[in-house]
Amino acid sequence: MRTRKTLAAFIALAVIYIIIAVFIRSWIFLTASIACLAIIAVGIMWRAPNDFEFKVERSDYDIHIYEGDEIWIEVEITNRGERVDFLEVMDEFPVNMEMTEGTNHTVLSLEHGETGVIRYKLTCPIRGNYYLGPIHLRYREPLGFSIKESSIKEPADVNVLPEVEDLQRTKIRPGYPKNRLGNIPSGVVGIGTEFYALREYRAGDRMHDINWKATARKLEPIINDFEGEMSGDVIIIVDGFKGSKIGTVRDNTFGATVRLAATLTSSILDDRNRVGLILMGDQMSWVYPGYGRHQYYTIIDRLSRLSSGGLWQIQDIHAVLNNFFPTRCMIIFISPLVDPKIVESVYDLSRREFDVLVISPSPIVFEKHVAEVDDPLSEKIYSLRRENIINKLRDYSIVVDWNPHDPVELAMQEVNRYRYRR
Repeated sequence: MRTRKTLAAFIALAVIYIIIAVFIRSWIFLTASIACLAIIAVGIMWRAPNDFEFKVERSDYDIHIYEGDEIWIEVEITNRGERVDFLEVMDEFPVNMEMTEGTNHTVLSLEHGETGVIRYKLTCPIRGNYYLGPIHLRYREPLGFSIKESSIKEPADVNVLPEVEDLQRTKIRPGYPKNRLGNIPSGVVGIGTEFYALREYRAGDRMHDINWKATARKLEPIINDFEGEMSGDVIIIVDGFKGSKIGTVRDNTFGATVRLAATLTSSILDDRNRVGLILMGDQMSWVYPGYGRHQYYTIIDRLSRLSSGGLWQIQDIHAVLNNFFPTRCMIIFISPLVDPKIVESVYDLSRREFDVLVISPSPIVFEKHVAEVDDPLSEKIYSLRRENIINKLRDYSIVVDWNPHDPVELAMQEVNRYRYRR
């Protein structure tokens, strides 16, 4: 507890008024000194409690949500000490979040053992890893003569995951399927669900595969053969180099790149393929290809924590691929293509028989929003430079110039149309 300067000022003022009243024998100054003494007495009566102890609990300490979603934050404060009439409570939250309902700052009156609750709703528009807290408690008596404060570190981890679109009508399938069960038609007999041909029964065939109509016509057992379905490996490379983040804080190429990587991860894993990840940002990291929901959450968690920056070279990708990833797999390279050296890297990957797909969130879309002056000449020069890079890349890979404000499904349909024409 610390005594505020106001109390000291009133005490000094009361003493001065008494001295003046005695020397000049004035009832006015004596009355003023009595008023000051009365205010001091009231302030002492409303002193801060000696036993200032509280228990603070959150309803949830580990929160996972997607970009743009809302969450309710609830904090319980239990008084373990004396009665408190003016307890000010404030829960801190990051500046990137917005409070839409309720309040994180209130005043409570609590008896011993009583519990008070603060509850408020936050909107999380930007992906990332955030922390709520600490929770500040402050008691201040009505006249403000004394104050007692406490900060309780009761953090909550809020992991805002990148937004994921649902690709229902479009599938990205590797060009080099492996001999593992999946959804990619192989063109040969194997384990699958699509009918391939009829043949005579052989020892060891399953009763489930007998075609009873054909058996009745031939008067001998006839078996259904199915087209084998395989799966492949897909490596998603995210370009988060310094300089690749163009746009505003909330709307930029880097955020669009991360959201696209999350969407493709979800779709490709749902198609029973293996997915791996290489992140080139403030740190270089990777996730080895894997299946299932665990792999999905591992990749999404890495993407949500990724920050742009770093001094890595684009050629460093080759070292990672050579040492840690399987050969002859599909590579999806997501980049705004601000570095012309990408052309050399894509050429090297295609020469080594990787199935390369380049998807580029167009930085020109974001440049228009942040540019203070409309400069058609600069825009034309920048567009021609970008078009030149894309034309060179198309000699070695499929390239999609994607407007990030359009649905991802449109870009993926363009990929399938290109493959069909080729």
